[in-house]
Amino acid sequence: MESLKEARDQDPYPFFADRLARGPVHWDEGMHAWIVVGYDECRFIQLNEDLFAHPYAELKGAADVYGGPKGVLLLQGEQHHAVHNFLLQHFTPATVRRYRTDFIAELVSARLDAIEGRTHVDLAAEFASVVPSDVIAALLGLDWRDEALMAKCRRWNSTMFRWTETFGEDEEAYAEAAGAAAALNEVLLPVIRARRDRPRDDLISVLWEQGRGVLEQWGEEEILAQARVLFFAGTDTTAHFLKNAIHTLLEHPELQDRIRGDERRIAAFGEEVLRYLAPVQFRVRVACQDIEVAGQVILKGDRVHPVNAAANRDPRQFHAPGTVDLDRPNLKTHVAFNVGPRYCVGAALSRGEEVEVISQLLTRYRSLRRDGAAEPPRYRGYMPRSFSPLHAVVEPTAQDEREKSHAGQ
Repeated sequence: MESLKEARDQDPYPFFADRLARGPVHWDEGMHAWIVVGYDECRFIQLNEDLFAHPYAELKGAADVYGGPKGVLLLQGEQHHAVHNFLLQHFTPATVRRYRTDFIAELVSARLDAIEGRTHVDLAAEFASVVPSDVIAALLGLDWRDEALMAKCRRWNSTMFRWTETFGEDEEAYAEAAGAAAALNEVLLPVIRARRDRPRDDLISVLWEQGRGVLEQWGEEEILAQARVLFFAGTDTTAHFLKNAIHTLLEHPELQDRIRGDERRIAAFGEEVLRYLAPVQFRVRVACQDIEVAGQVILKGDRVHPVNAAANRDPRQFHAPGTVDLDRPNLKTHVAFNVGPRYCVGAALSRGEEVEVISQLLTRYRSLRRDGAAEPPRYRGYMPRSFSPLHAVVEPTAQDEREKSHAGQ
């Protein structure tokens, strides 16, 4: 592999290791961009938006695909700072714990109930891929029980992500993404309009009630934009995270008993999965001026890709980075959720979903093992990436043992 562009549906980590061995910053001819694989260098680029701009707002068609120019993903400067901080207040770890009690636990349990009684299941397609869209739908006040609607929402999000991976350069991908975005708008707008006058216990109601003043203008357009970003960023990427977590449990079955029934260990396991198999492999920035990074001169206007997946395996930062180690002293120093002004708004929600999903999965089943007779998993994707299918043979836990485990949590 000579370029990051060739990494779609391939294991990119040998390529990352090769580049890391040669240095932290490289010109990638296939990408026609700089790729940054070093940990410190990735942090530097993402922390300094005055030097390396977040260019999504400049991508042709971005406002159409991402729900309008007022979404937190497209805003810049003080406006971005204001909306980003406002949203973070509604995704604190304490708030996510409440979400888990209020609805996430029920959604996870419902998906496991749907596969109850079977010993051969695809834990990607039937579980990990669907829980995050259920969660975001419930959070926003949509009917997460409408299976047809949820399937369409997941398909629309995947279509929009495919356009994102082209950095606005593929007209056909844009046309498909714009169509998907318009369809999602038609689902969200009636809910947004209904909550304006008749609020309920959901995030769209909170955006109406508490959002006024965050931006100079705050109305239907601004609320739609935030809801669209949450749907886009909170479903597909978390699904990749959950699939990678379950894949890791299948590849390392000895971890199952080690973390079962202990939410602290399950959380630590999640952090190591985020480092070891970053759900979003790389980001995109544009140099605002000529600047030298790790001995390489990057010119103003050059596209720069901080490759967080590679940074998370930089041996200068992580000992034996190619191994899964839940006892790392620096478990949470990975950059899977970015750093700096574009730190992921939904990071705590994604972490909370992982804890709930793995907790219930290991309570429900005494053992999970790879189904050797079924199609093996492949590392699929490009910018976001995960393993699928995840065909597993599962051994249910007896009901009395399950109730005892629940009581101890």
